[in-house]
Amino acid sequence: MSKLIYLGCLSTRLYDSTCKNAIKIIQFLDSEYQVIEDPPCCGSLAFNMTSDDVMKKHVEFVNDWFKANKITELVTICAGCYSYFTRYYKEFLDSEFTVKIQHFLQFLAEPENLHKLNLKYSGNNLKVNYHDACHLRNSSVPVIEEPRIILNSIDNIELIESVYNKTKSICCGAGGGVYSIFKENSDYNAKTIFDNMKKGKALLTACPFCYTALNRIRDENNIKKPVIKFEDFIVKLIEGVDPIS
Repeated sequence: MSKLIYLGCLSTRLYDSTCKNAIKIIQFLDSEYQVIEDPPCCGSLAFNMTSDDVMKKHVEFVNDWFKANKITELVTICAGCYSYFTRYYKEFLDSEFTVKIQHFLQFLAEPENLHKLNLKYSGNNLKVNYHDACHLRNSSVPVIEEPRIILNSIDNIELIESVYNKTKSICCGAGGGVYSIFKENSDYNAKTIFDNMKKGKALLTACPFCYTALNRIRDENNIKKPVIKFEDFIVKLIEGVDPIS
C-alpha cells in the first residue's frame, strides 16, 4: 500500500514553495504519504479538447501507473486534479478505479488531523475571506464546508463570507480557456471577487488556477489585499509568523 501526495502540473511548475508547504503539512499528519517524482498528468486540461476514446486511454494509462506504484490513497492540492479524479476516472473506469481521492482541505478537516495540527493565531482578531473554486464546489463530491471547518477552528481567525459564496461563488475566469479567448470577461470575474470581499484582510484559495487568476488581476489593479494559498496560510500559522504577510 502506498499513499501519494499529488501536487498537480500547475503547482509543480509555478509554485514550488506552496508544494513544499503542502508536503510538510501532509507528512506531519501522516508520514506514510510520499512524493513520487514525475507522476503522470491527470489529464483534466485535455478533457475538453480531445475525444472520449483518447481520454479513456490516458485514464487507463494513469490508473495502470497507480497500480504499478501500489497507490491506494491520494491527497492532491490541485482543485482541478481532485475534480477530474473523482468524477471522470469513475466514469471511464467504474469499479476498476479504487484509489481513495482526497483534496488537501478534506484531509486537513478530518477531526484527528485538526486536533494534531492544533492551529492557533496569537494576534488580534484577523478577518479573512475564502473563495470557493468551481472545481471544488462543483465536483462529484463537493468540497465546501471543509475550509470553513478549518478556519472556524482557529482562535482569533474570523471567516468573513463574501457576498457570493459556496455554490453561488463567482468563477475566477481562469478555467476552460476563458482567459485566452474572453480576457475581458475573465478579468471582470476576478475583479468582482475582490469587490465582494467585504471586510476580509486577505483572500484565501485552495485552487492553483484561482490563485493564478486572482493574483494577476490583483497586480494589474494595484489591489492591496493579498491572495494566499491555503497551504501557505496554514504553514505560517504553524510557524507563528504573520499569516497574511
